[in-house]
Amino acid sequence: MTILYLSQNGITEHIGESQIAPYVLGLAAQGYRIHLLTAEKADRSALAADYRARFDAAGVRWTTIRYHNRPPVLGQLLDLIVMTWTAWRIARREKIVAVHSRSHPPMPVALLLKRLTGARVLFDFRDFWADSGLAHGRFKPLFRWIKRRERGMVQQSDRMVTLTQAAADYLAATYPNPDGSGESRYSVIPCCADFAHFRPVDGTPARAQLGIAADATVMLYLGSIGAVYLVPQMMALFAELRRLRPGAVFLLVCNNGVEEIEAAADAAGIPREALRIVHAARDEVPGLIGAADVAVAFKRADLSNLGCSPIKIGEMLACGVPVIANGGVGDLDRLLAPEINGSLTLPDFAPATMRAALETVLTARLPRDAIRNAAACFQLEPGVDAYAAAYNALGVLPNRGPMVSASSPTDMKTA
Repeated sequence: MTILYLSQNGITEHIGESQIAPYVLGLAAQGYRIHLLTAEKADRSALAADYRARFDAAGVRWTTIRYHNRPPVLGQLLDLIVMTWTAWRIARREKIVAVHSRSHPPMPVALLLKRLTGARVLFDFRDFWADSGLAHGRFKPLFRWIKRRERGMVQQSDRMVTLTQAAADYLAATYPNPDGSGESRYSVIPCCADFAHFRPVDGTPARAQLGIAADATVMLYLGSIGAVYLVPQMMALFAELRRLRPGAVFLLVCNNGVEEIEAAADAAGIPREALRIVHAARDEVPGLIGAADVAVAFKRADLSNLGCSPIKIGEMLACGVPVIANGGVGDLDRLLAPEINGSLTLPDFAPATMRAALETVLTARLPRDAIRNAAACFQLEPGVDAYAAAYNALGVLPNRGPMVSASSPTDMKTA
């Protein structure tokens, strides 16, 4: 029994490293035979070679197509066409019994294969991809077209995975089962972190390297920068922290948005010397998280983020750092609590609310191991087990025989 796993996100992207490869390798270790088909960027050959070796050793076949982002929209359409043709070739050569579609873009391919081969489809919904595109304001006709087809994608799938219970409840009510049954087809699997990689680390070396005093209070932001991440509100929280702890430092580990960060700091009256903006490789991140006393994760709360499970939350909690987030994003309101993991969500962004939240979190000061242990729901292993259960619900069981090497002659690479 072979599962064809489709993703327009590449393994060599951050999301592929954290949210595709660990699950696939974990499922392969349990005996599931997986053929991975992803769109990869051309400048990641060294990292791609490393992952190909890992997949070969695990018995995972990996076929790649070239990722195109130029011209906009048309480049992605080209990727979809090439992925369709490549997926069909794989399906003809191998006994594909199920197709795992990661998010919306590959779902037309998955549903076509279902019609042509009878393979069952797992729609890994992730977040509300079409609504997120509409919220960002670009290429709205495209995202409206996808949104109109979302009902068919959900109802024609055989199994659904969402990142949050809030998303599963919304989808079940909005797109009821076509047969009228009330049976749940949903598995809720939050974005999980590799706790073997993300663990409490002494942040002293990172502080020294960044010129941060040993007694300074450090607030951390981890991840990308953009309008959806509410940078001005995060700066307002840091301004409140500076009032409580005048020597506080804001450490931002991100790969973009320096100008936006500095503009928001200027608007909030925060001196540039209070900021540390760092671009870091994945292996460096745990040490940087270890340098922090508290982390912030603000994101716009709307339908596009109802299904959001920020991976950064799991990674920071795994390293023992408490998190202040805003309410209304995914399941964070029920997952973060001072008495459980020293963390909390804000009901609003009023200065008094922010100040009270900082005082609560900084006063609680739970041991890092306690915060980590309380974040078991974000661990990778339960996430892998949950995907295995979803495969089993489709009738796909682990193979008991020897796995076929991913480097066999049937493996393909499409430019």
